[in-house]
Amino acid sequence: MIKSFVFLPTLSVGGSIPGIELSMPPSHIALSGDLHIQITSSSFPPLMLQLSRLEGNVAQPLTTFPVLPEARALTLNTTIVKIPCGYFSKGGQYYILLKKQPMGNTSSDDQNSVITRSLDVRWPMPQLSLTPEHIQTYPERPVMAILEFPEVMCPPLVESPATAIPEFWLELHYCGHSLLTCDNDDNRQNSSNVQVLDQVRGFGGRRLFTLRCELFGLAGFYALFLRPTASTQLIPHTAAYVKADWSEEFVFNVHARSIFPCDTHGSGITVLFQYPSCILASGDRVRLFARLRANVASLAPPTSLEYVAEKRVIRGQHSLHFDCDLFTERYVEYCFVYVSQAINEAVADVRMDCVPTHPVTGMKDLKYLQERTVKVGLGLDSFCVAITSGPGDEC
Repeated sequence: MIKSFVFLPTLSVGGSIPGIELSMPPSHIALSGDLHIQITSSSFPPLMLQLSRLEGNVAQPLTTFPVLPEARALTLNTTIVKIPCGYFSKGGQYYILLKKQPMGNTSSDDQNSVITRSLDVRWPMPQLSLTPEHIQTYPERPVMAILEFPEVMCPPLVESPATAIPEFWLELHYCGHSLLTCDNDDNRQNSSNVQVLDQVRGFGGRRLFTLRCELFGLAGFYALFLRPTASTQLIPHTAAYVKADWSEEFVFNVHARSIFPCDTHGSGITVLFQYPSCILASGDRVRLFARLRANVASLAPPTSLEYVAEKRVIRGQHSLHFDCDLFTERYVEYCFVYVSQAINEAVADVRMDCVPTHPVTGMKDLKYLQERTVKVGLGLDSFCVAITSGPGDEC
């Protein structure tokens, strides 16, 4: 096989050689198989065929070889030339050039007689899948990503330059609570919502990737994308999706039925909590809010939550203590909120428990206690889930 290393200018498609016809498909898929080219001639003069790929503004030759028809082809006036699969290592514009081999008595007309055809080589379609497709945040069972290129039938040729091997990034995008957001360009360009998982080089085989537990720290939808490292690589868009609900491993309880008298609780209020095993080492926290009732004449005066303090949760820790000097009798109740922080530093309120400032007495306070029981739960097994945008949002 003869190989040329000469860079050609952009080729003009067309041309002809008297007595010779060339037939080929208009498109091909990279690494999907050999390309078959049919050449028809009644005499089959010595011919050369060259394959080139457009790189920037020049056509770079990839291989050049003589056309050698078999004896049977001569009787049929038709021969099939096969260009090996591995030369089509990536998508782009390719050119097939057919010309007569230079001979000692070749005329200038023969030297200028060339047939050139363009070939649109498409990227192979990737297939991405995620299993399982429905999880809880910080899942105990690993999430597996599977990447395949079912159309790929061969590897690139060994002598192909390194730049001919395509490279990709496998990216996990957090889309929020709407699946439609996953394909929104603004969301995909928001770096805080993107986690780069791994680099993928080439199209070989079936590949498995384990997605770490801590990547799924927020409830909502996630999308897995394969993004080419070069902006010129127009790989077909593909994605796989997984939905995450808040983990049932988050359990939260305030160890008090009222704030005052505070000294009876041992100089403060203790909160108890459980969480999934792979939360961030020191990202979660417990925030304290106080509910103030408006001083207006109304049977149901409006209330508002005011931020008081917060304490950070260290992984492995399962209780926090809030000192009595944080509380005053000015407020009607205090709300403790467990806040989970994800790997992208976004935070969300996942559990809340509110405690009345004074002990519950009488029918009015009993009604409040019943409402609180429905609202946030009094035991370790039943809690309000508050997915809020920031401090102060109510459950």
